[in-house]
Amino acid sequence: MLHHRALFTYNTAMKAFIQQYKGLGDYQLHAAFISEIDLNPARHQVLVPITSEATHYQRRGFDPVLGLFAHLPLQQWLVKHATDRPQASKNRRERLATPQSFTVKGDVDFAGINHVRLLDDLYTTGRTLYHAAAALRDAGFHGTITSFSLIR
Repeated sequence: MLHHRALFTYNTAMKAFIQQYKGLGDYQLHAAFISEIDLNPARHQVLVPITSEATHYQRRGFDPVLGLFAHLPLQQWLVKHATDRPQASKNRRERLATPQSFTVKGDVDFAGINHVRLLDDLYTTGRTLYHAAAALRDAGFHGTITSFSLIR
């Protein structure tokens, strides 16, 4: 079980925000919620963003999660590998069946870290965050893993 917290509920307004921000590439919207996102990490805690796969970054020209959380002290420990289709194009059943697409960078040192908080823009089924947590566990992290998203 992954303890998760989100700031906003996925409703009509948040769906429009995500579509404008990610779908239409309106990067300036990244600053819309900076004052709302107050995640000062405690000692021995690391904030790890769920970054985009390279093809999505190339298409958009920016990483939506890094844009939303860039004002925080982030550790980019995860690598997102290419998948067959974006999660947004899948229904619930297809999302839940998505295979693991994360690995942890080889130079990550977990020494002294007892809590990782995964950061994402939108939580739907949780599959992405669970895969990210599994990648951290597989790489040897034994502490607490929680998650936070702007929208759920």
